[in-house]
Amino acid sequence: MRRSAVCVLVACAVLAQPAAADYGLTIIPLRHRPAEQIVPSLRPTVEQGGAISSMNDKILLRVSPGNLAELRAAITALDTPLRRLVVSVRQGEVREASGGGLGVDGRLAPGNSRVIIRGGAGSSEQRDDVSQQVQVVEGGRALIQVGQSLPLMFREWRAAPGGGVQVDSVRYMDVGTGFLAAPQVVGNQVTIEISPSMERIGEGGAVESSRLATTVSGALGSWIPLGGSAVTGQTTRYGTGGYAQGARRVDGQVWLRVDALE
Repeated sequence: MRRSAVCVLVACAVLAQPAAADYGLTIIPLRHRPAEQIVPSLRPTVEQGGAISSMNDKILLRVSPGNLAELRAAITALDTPLRRLVVSVRQGEVREASGGGLGVDGRLAPGNSRVIIRGGAGSSEQRDDVSQQVQVVEGGRALIQVGQSLPLMFREWRAAPGGGVQVDSVRYMDVGTGFLAAPQVVGNQVTIEISPSMERIGEGGAVESSRLATTVSGALGSWIPLGGSAVTGQTTRYGTGGYAQGARRVDGQVWLRVDALE
């Protein structure tokens, strides 16, 4: 009861603001959608001197008769049943590596000397493409995450009578690829909060990950680029037997698409 009273007071305060004309108060109940979802799309249509507010499943208007008819038509077009959506996310990575070096292999001894110089260069390319889909009702939130749990060994020393005690344990770390999505649809346009992530086991068992969090808008049924990343690195190693050089580059791209199910 207290929350409802606060909503009524807020709505009355908004609609009681001075207007260019003494318009009457009109309350329009909605059938399918919450008023807070529709009101932002209606504000640009409200004439100067008019007022609009929301209260639960109702829209409160104080506008002229002509503007009221325009707003009623817009509300009818927007107050539609919630649709089922399919959110598709495509994440891709390309890892390129190249390197070369020079090595010396030999044996030096009186009357028997041999020195062999070896050199070479090479390159490699690896591609990872992950496509995932999840269904969600517009206005809802959906999470999909696919991966594996990696066992990690931990060793600690605990105090005990007479000295410390070694305690070994196994803990698990989740590594996977997925996304969290919250779409809103108005007409043929979708606005979606999206947080995709991509993780993999790299060299030496290290976990390599890329994450993104953003809000984007676009047309239903079209691919929307969310962003990308590029990481480069170079290494040079010297030793008694020669040297080696290497270069590494990782490029990542993320795309999003939202389709409505009929």
